[in-house]
Amino acid sequence: MFSGFFSVMQQGGFDMWILLVLSIVVVAIVAERFFFFSSQHGDTKGLLKMLGQKIGADDLAGARKLCAQQKGMLPRILEFGLARGEKNRADITDALSIALMEHLNMLERNLSIIGTIAVIAPFVGLAGTVLGIIKAFTEIAQKGSSSPAVVAGGVSEALVTTFGGLVVAIVAVIFFNVFKTRIKIYNQEMIVAANQLAEMLHFHNTGAPIPTDLYQPSSGAK
Repeated sequence: MFSGFFSVMQQGGFDMWILLVLSIVVVAIVAERFFFFSSQHGDTKGLLKMLGQKIGADDLAGARKLCAQQKGMLPRILEFGLARGEKNRADITDALSIALMEHLNMLERNLSIIGTIAVIAPFVGLAGTVLGIIKAFTEIAQKGSSSPAVVAGGVSEALVTTFGGLVVAIVAVIFFNVFKTRIKIYNQEMIVAANQLAEMLHFHNTGAPIPTDLYQPSSGAK
């Protein structure tokens, strides 16, 4: 298997080694992003329900402690808002918005690299194609013959690098779009959760029951 792999790499020329490096970078980033998203808090509604219970019981310290015990970005954002829980709704919302913007960069980390590789990989393959064709014509000029045996090496190199560039680009584009979609969904989920927390804190501060379907306070709750 390895002999076949190195044979293809040698057949494709120097450009194939560049494409190999690009493919390794893509695989590494994809693995890192999958691990990152798997480490995020999964039960947003459950977390909000527990926070609503703590806030309804006038236990903001307990709500912050609950967030501190959870993994992922969302609990950190909600904890940031809870630290300002006694302020008015506008200040709480502004604080949550700042936290959301700061964490958005973490969601999109390294995706620009995948996007760049998706763009340049076909051009790297195309460069190898051009070099292969140049090689084929050079051999024709040197040997004064255009037989298949003479041009086969250059044409083969051209086709291998083109295929390799397309494969790397296709894989990069697929995962780029997968992560972009996931980021959009997760970001929207965090925005909704932050707004619900701001609403909970607002009604807590005004002494009114918390009007959310995630938490309905008991008759003895504030």
